[in-house]
Amino acid sequence: MKKATRIEMVERAFTLLDNKDTTRVDDVYLSPVDSYTCKDWLAQEEAILFKDYPLLVAFTCDLPNAGDFITNDDIGAPLLVVRDRDGGINAFFNTCRHRGAKLANGCGRAQAGFTCPYHAWTYDFTGKLRAIPDQVSFPGVDKAEHGLVKLPVVEKYGMIWLCPTTGKDFDIDAQLGGLDSGFVEDLQAFEFTDYHPYSQQRMHCKMNWKMMLDTFLEPYHFAPLHPTTVGPLLYHNLCLLDTYGQNLREAVIRKSIQKQRDQPRESWDIVPDSALVYLLFPNAGLVMQRDHVELWRSYPIPGKPDECIVQMDYYIPEPAETQSAKDHWERNMDLAVRTVLEEDIPGVEGIQAGLSSGANSHCTFGRNEPALIHFQREVARAIGRA
Repeated sequence: MKKATRIEMVERAFTLLDNKDTTRVDDVYLSPVDSYTCKDWLAQEEAILFKDYPLLVAFTCDLPNAGDFITNDDIGAPLLVVRDRDGGINAFFNTCRHRGAKLANGCGRAQAGFTCPYHAWTYDFTGKLRAIPDQVSFPGVDKAEHGLVKLPVVEKYGMIWLCPTTGKDFDIDAQLGGLDSGFVEDLQAFEFTDYHPYSQQRMHCKMNWKMMLDTFLEPYHFAPLHPTTVGPLLYHNLCLLDTYGQNLREAVIRKSIQKQRDQPRESWDIVPDSALVYLLFPNAGLVMQRDHVELWRSYPIPGKPDECIVQMDYYIPEPAETQSAKDHWERNMDLAVRTVLEEDIPGVEGIQAGLSSGANSHCTFGRNEPALIHFQREVARAIGRA
């Protein structure tokens, strides 16, 4: 984030605080309950948002070395992402070309390639088929034509995106709002390449996949839902919002920002006294804290609009090599995860149950929930239901 932006955002925050106000849009927004409960609506989201869009699947630091790989089964097809010996990133369907078995599970480091556990067909890190046991039994099967099926993948700004549809190349800068947008500038400045993975949490939640992201997109709930955890640290019902195409940056403000009033304007900095939420459309949220970053991703479960898989990856600026460092990060992570597990998720699962009752035809989003409105409106537009 540019220094001028860091200063300007502090100035905006002080103006809102002085006026006892928040960022507001012109009118309330009525979002159909169907967007959270309808199977047909969900099917459209899966077919468009989770097939046609680039999806953030990892940070560069998750795959630092040749042979490092991750798998993903949350997007509707088994996927495999691996770093090759030249340092490049490749993405494939995690599917053997013989009879379709999965080649790998979870994450790790492959030593020489991927060998199918079913019949031992073997592929290298670029997807080339290297070995077919008893190859004489496969006359006419050209190894050069039976490599793993590649998927479009881009590594940039210390992050890795893929599109789970073959041949659907994408311009990630355009998707992020343009190369000269403040959104891209922020991602460049944060230098995620230098971060280190610390922990990962996966949760099966009884809520629509969008609701997990909704949680991060409005501070209107801070005081009632988080009275003893993050509520005392952050200003209730106060946010800054900037939008970049389908994406957004929201800043929720720490009460500690008040100390900057006594500092010269040129030293103001929004980063240490806020939580910056970056929505990377359609399903990823980056939460930039003063000393770490959390990547939250939400995935629908096919045919179940009231369930989802949530994954949180926790990244830190330096490896936790001492017990003191490990204790520090465990305390920090415990607050973040415990708040979500014990407060946000039960609250949102209660909302899902209420919406599934049929009592309401729509959700009413207030003028003080601009980030939430932007997200819901962009989802509806993307699937042709605006």
